[in-house]
Amino acid sequence: GSVLLMFILGYGITMDVEDLRFAALDRDRTPQSRDYIQNLAGSRYFIERPFITDDAELDRRMRSAELSVAIEIPSGFGRDLKRGRQAEVGVWVDGASPFRGETIKGQFAVQGMHYQYLADLARRTYGAQPQTGLADLEMRYRYNQDFKSLEAMVPGMIPLLLVFIPALMTALGVVREKELGSITNLYVTPVTRLEFLLGKQLPYIALSTISFFGLVALAVVAFKVPLKGSFATLMLGGVLYVTVTTGIGLLMSAFTRSQIGAVAGTAILTLQPTVQFSGLTDPVSSLEGIGALIGQVWPATYFLVISRGTFIKGLDFWDLYGYLIALAVFIPVLTLLSLALLKKQDT
Repeated sequence: GSVLLMFILGYGITMDVEDLRFAALDRDRTPQSRDYIQNLAGSRYFIERPFITDDAELDRRMRSAELSVAIEIPSGFGRDLKRGRQAEVGVWVDGASPFRGETIKGQFAVQGMHYQYLADLARRTYGAQPQTGLADLEMRYRYNQDFKSLEAMVPGMIPLLLVFIPALMTALGVVREKELGSITNLYVTPVTRLEFLLGKQLPYIALSTISFFGLVALAVVAFKVPLKGSFATLMLGGVLYVTVTTGIGLLMSAFTRSQIGAVAGTAILTLQPTVQFSGLTDPVSSLEGIGALIGQVWPATYFLVISRGTFIKGLDFWDLYGYLIALAVFIPVLTLLSLALLKKQDT
């Protein structure tokens, strides 16, 4: 189940803004304006569509979502370029999705494709880059240089999937026996509560560890996300993490009396904090109030750093041992809570 969800989510959650359909309303119709359009068409971000003939067609094709971007090149564009003047273009962006709209707009910022085209044109024409101010800003990414969301989101999906399904499976382990009445075996035998809980948890730890290896293999082979750091550290973190998540399932099953209640409680307890407060989309350091507190005491927060750190940043054991220790601390805490809530005799 975890591997199947990873395959579906990995392709569905990408935030890369590429292959945008664009068309141009070229009012200038000069070699310079055609060169500008071809520069966009040759980028991996855009796919060129047939030219726009007038304003009404531009509005119609944008409203029908046929186009994500429309470029309006005014008259005199080529003349301004040849005379060294500031050349402007109009960019119409589909803002129905704010994230995509902001990202598309960024492609035409001063550091975006419009400035890049003008700088390339100046180098081809004059052999030098135009002076744009007292200083030029050169932006580089230390990690994930191609800025691909897949390389950040796929390692982030591993903690999400390993907290949901393992906890859900384990939560049904004890409560199923309560519904069927076989929990009586615990009451009439000398088996201790700890032995009973460990006997329920260990098989799911083994199954979840297999799922963990499957998720890592899928990330590397199918999604082409390179594992740059220590695999041994990632493996140790994965084993500790599934031990914690199955412990969460045991804790839920210890005090619920029906399988429906265990499923609902586990889903709410695991998914919401992991998505909202573990740093999957927003850093935990940016959270405030109760959200920041939940993020600091939630196990997915620590394994998320381990997963992304080993995949993207090339981190090893000594970079992440603090997060491994934090995961290890959760194990006895959850076990003791489950022991306290699981009664040895029915009341």
